[in-house]
Amino acid sequence: MKRNSLMKKGLAATLAAGMLMLTACGSNAYDGYASAYNKVTANGGMEAEFDVDLEMDGEKVQSEGDFKLDTSSGSNILYYEMSTGDNDIIQFSDGEYIYTQMGESKSKFKINSEPTGGDSGKEEQKDSSGTFNTNAFLNEFSSFLEAGKIKELGLLSPVEKAAVKSTKKDGDTYTLEFSEALVKKYLNTLVQNETGKSADETIQIDELNDFVYKATEKNGILTNVEYTGVLKVNVPGSLMDDGNDKTYDLDLDIKIKFKNPGESVTVELPSTDGFTEVN
Repeated sequence: MKRNSLMKKGLAATLAAGMLMLTACGSNAYDGYASAYNKVTANGGMEAEFDVDLEMDGEKVQSEGDFKLDTSSGSNILYYEMSTGDNDIIQFSDGEYIYTQMGESKSKFKINSEPTGGDSGKEEQKDSSGTFNTNAFLNEFSSFLEAGKIKELGLLSPVEKAAVKSTKKDGDTYTLEFSEALVKKYLNTLVQNETGKSADETIQIDELNDFVYKATEKNGILTNVEYTGVLKVNVPGSLMDDGNDKTYDLDLDIKIKFKNPGESVTVELPSTDGFTEVN
């Protein structure tokens, strides 16, 4: 994965982030679910572990991350360590900038501004021969774990009730059933807005199969969240070497575990010396 793709709102990152934003529902069980979720950050902070497994066309990518957030001062102070593909990355924020360190490379960009120039993060996932590269796509897809997206897009909050048809509770586990039509429309609109391209010029989500969101609570507070399912990803012929459309099954398993949910979290930030601003 290219370094810049970890900082910029790339196509696949937007897709995945949008998918995670579409949580919640309109049933009676939602009140208990939302209450249990909101208690996770009730004391001004949180810590969450991410474990992501993706597979498409025989290619597999695994990503892990540990995310800490401290909001007790009124600012969003965060520290994040992630491992994706062959890369180990540290990201942190003082509430004004997102800092990224990968190996010896150090960069930063101002929150609420999108880095520009160079690699725009919107490349169409082709290799040097022009063929759609599933491994590059999976690595870019997994980069939604980037710290700025997790916080800014509300990936660790109960949001968007309209995206879910129903919620059931069995014991300590909430199961949310998504509205496929709404989710597909939402994701594909995000992709088109991000790339500035029409539906026939960029990837499309055709189906969501066996897509399940589960949230587990203990003593009235959420401890775990998991997303599983299969997305059918259609790649237009314009991105394929042979000029023909192709559909891939993208299997995903995303696990989020809250560490000491409901307790306050203190984040100590490293030095910001040596980070180059990306404009």
